[in-house]
Amino acid sequence: MSHHHHPPNDDQEILRIDREILRETRETHRDVEEIERRLRPHKLTQSIAVRFTGDSTMPNNALTLNVGQTSQASIVPFLADGVTNSAGVVSAVTYTFSDLSATVVANADGLTATVTGVAASTGAVSGSAACTVTDTDGVVSTWTQAFTVTTGGGTPPPPSQLTQSVAVAFSTPTP
Repeated sequence: MSHHHHPPNDDQEILRIDREILRETRETHRDVEEIERRLRPHKLTQSIAVRFTGDSTMPNNALTLNVGQTSQASIVPFLADGVTNSAGVVSAVTYTFSDLSATVVANADGLTATVTGVAASTGAVSGSAACTVTDTDGVVSTWTQAFTVTTGGGTPPPPSQLTQSVAVAFSTPTP
C-alpha cells in the first residue's frame, strides 16, 4: 500500500513562513496603533473657567459685586477632573459682555479683564470668555465659557443736607 509522504522540511518550512507572517502582521498592527495614537490629539485641557478676584468663596464663572466695586477676571484651564490646573498656556483671550450694569474691559496683559459694577442689574447677566489653550504636549484647543455678573445696588450715601435743624424766631413785639 503506497501513501504519499511529505519530507519533514516541507511542513517545517510552512510553519516557519506562517510564524513570519504572524510576526509581521503583529508589527504592522503595532505600527498602525502608534500612528493612530500620534494623529489623535490628546487634549490635556478638558475645560476652562472664568475666575474672579474678590471674595475667596466666589464660584467660578460667577461674579457678584456692588456699584463702584471692581474685580479681575482671568481664565483657568482644567484637566478632566475640573479642579486641577492643566498648566496649559492661555492666549488669544476675549471677554464679551454687553449690559449697562457693568463693564468688562480687557487689561493690557491680554489675558485678564477688569470688571466694574456700574448700576444695579436685574439678576445675573451673562457674558462669555473665549481663548486658546496650548497644552504642555503642544496640543492647541479653543474654548468658550459663559460667565455671569450680578451687580447689587449697595447703599448709596444719603443726599447731602445743609439744614440740620429749625428754630422759630419772633420779631420784637410792637405796642
